[in-house]
Amino acid sequence: MERRAGLSPILAPALALALIPMACARTPDGAPGDGAYPPSEAVALLAPGLSPAELELRVMQFAPAVLDFDDTSLEPWERQVLAKLIEASDVMHEIFAQQVSPRTAEWWSALARAGGAGQEAALAYFDIMVGPWDRLEHNAPFLDVGPKPAGAGFYPPDLTGDELDAWVAAHPEDAEAFTGYFTVIRREGSGIVAVPYSEAYRPQLERAAALLREAADLAEEPTLARYLRSRADAFLSDDYFQSDMDWMDVASRIEPTIGPYEVYEDGLRGYKAAFESFVTVADPAASAALDELKGHLRALEQALPIEDRYKNLERGFESPIRVVDLAYSAGDTRAGVQTIAFNLPNDERVREAKGSKKVMLRNVAHAKFERILSPIAQEVLVPATAAQIAFEPWFTNVLMHELAHGLGPGNITLENGEQTTVNRALRERYSAIEEAKADVTGLHSMSVLQQKGVFTADFVRRAYASHTADLFRAVRFGAGEAHGMANLLQFNWFREKGVITLDEATGRFRVDLAAMVAANRELARELLTLQARGSYERAGEILERYGKMDPAMQAAVDRLGSVPVDIRPRYAVRLKMQEW
Repeated sequence: MERRAGLSPILAPALALALIPMACARTPDGAPGDGAYPPSEAVALLAPGLSPAELELRVMQFAPAVLDFDDTSLEPWERQVLAKLIEASDVMHEIFAQQVSPRTAEWWSALARAGGAGQEAALAYFDIMVGPWDRLEHNAPFLDVGPKPAGAGFYPPDLTGDELDAWVAAHPEDAEAFTGYFTVIRREGSGIVAVPYSEAYRPQLERAAALLREAADLAEEPTLARYLRSRADAFLSDDYFQSDMDWMDVASRIEPTIGPYEVYEDGLRGYKAAFESFVTVADPAASAALDELKGHLRALEQALPIEDRYKNLERGFESPIRVVDLAYSAGDTRAGVQTIAFNLPNDERVREAKGSKKVMLRNVAHAKFERILSPIAQEVLVPATAAQIAFEPWFTNVLMHELAHGLGPGNITLENGEQTTVNRALRERYSAIEEAKADVTGLHSMSVLQQKGVFTADFVRRAYASHTADLFRAVRFGAGEAHGMANLLQFNWFREKGVITLDEATGRFRVDLAAMVAANRELARELLTLQARGSYERAGEILERYGKMDPAMQAAVDRLGSVPVDIRPRYAVRLKMQEW
């Protein structure tokens, strides 16, 4: 087969399928004429100063990886449900593309028609990033479309955070709707209004709801059917509480997670949830092996290095753990860097009642460990430290990170007596702080469990070493991305404490793993405490001081040019479905 520029032939079928929903997305009436962007005729041009060859190199940062799973034991009804869920996932991708920008579909269509040098690379990178902005480069445009608004497509492109805050202060009756997860903000006359997702994305959500109900009718496992029906209802009502509760109880091998969840895309205030979907197949035996860790969650909360008054011992600690293989993903989770695990739901009411579910994407994690993390460790760490990394300690540490999202402050009371959540108090600074908190609290919990005899000292030492290599992996996602900023924060903290030191002769880093335990505990105390106090100012101070690239780290990262930044999935389920 002839190889097209910038695109591996093995990816062509998956790319075409992935972009079908985006190309069909509806652009709201009036959006193209808002004056915020250049005319669509300019979309075929690359951003000033960016050559087609340079854009092809960006595409090559993402290593093709086939994500497969064992479907041989699936029942016929399970295969039928999977197919319906993949259709619904494509609708989630369509909505998310609109959340990135109301003009995403327009730009994609214009680019597909444009032709010329760099078109294939631009199409490929547009698919990877879900839009014309490079998520690895602080959302700088790689097409000539202008800067990305901080609020993406959730707000008017010219709306500032101060204007939003002033409106809410002047109209307190609007506060819940304006700061809630499931509304978009639009201008109306001289003011602004909150439009529920069920209205803003009504045609797509009606299609998705119908597909979930069809899947529920096919499902022979009752907890799965119940979740699919309640989630279909939520799409049309914006009330996701019951479906989140039902999702916690799903006990099927088919493990779907579909809807609006994470707030990373909202860079204005971090309020708005982006649509996404994970369609996975669970491994019950592997899940059971890790599930015993949830029995320690209350003790881990008690052992948090913060004042007792900040500990949340009244929350639910059910926290089911699922080890799954990813069959398909869409929406926010497909944009740029691929997720290896997640901890949901984000609704503090559900967390208080039932805890949260930790889902580990095993096939994604294996691909990243082999293709990315191991080569990074060999390049940036001294041999003695690099020799310590291993998949199982790293994978378990990823789980501990997800468990840690469910530990610590959630609902909080500010000094003025106001009751709120950590997310609302920290606003756009929340995501980076929360990711760093989950990292360091997860590592701290591993040390606690070592003392309880759950893990050996060697296993925990290898987890700390593997996490050090992971710091370099995630900073390549860009400081504008929450995980990248979180890892810069940790690296610079450990450098300041003398835990990570540079070997001047080799340019590689040496890690004092014993000292790292104490320094990590200290950072966990700092981050958990500022969350408990809802200190927006302290979060800003921490990110400003520690969220910048260290020159020595930059030099090490610059040597990683031959190591992929991340994987670019090809979903084997597309081929499997042809044989079902």
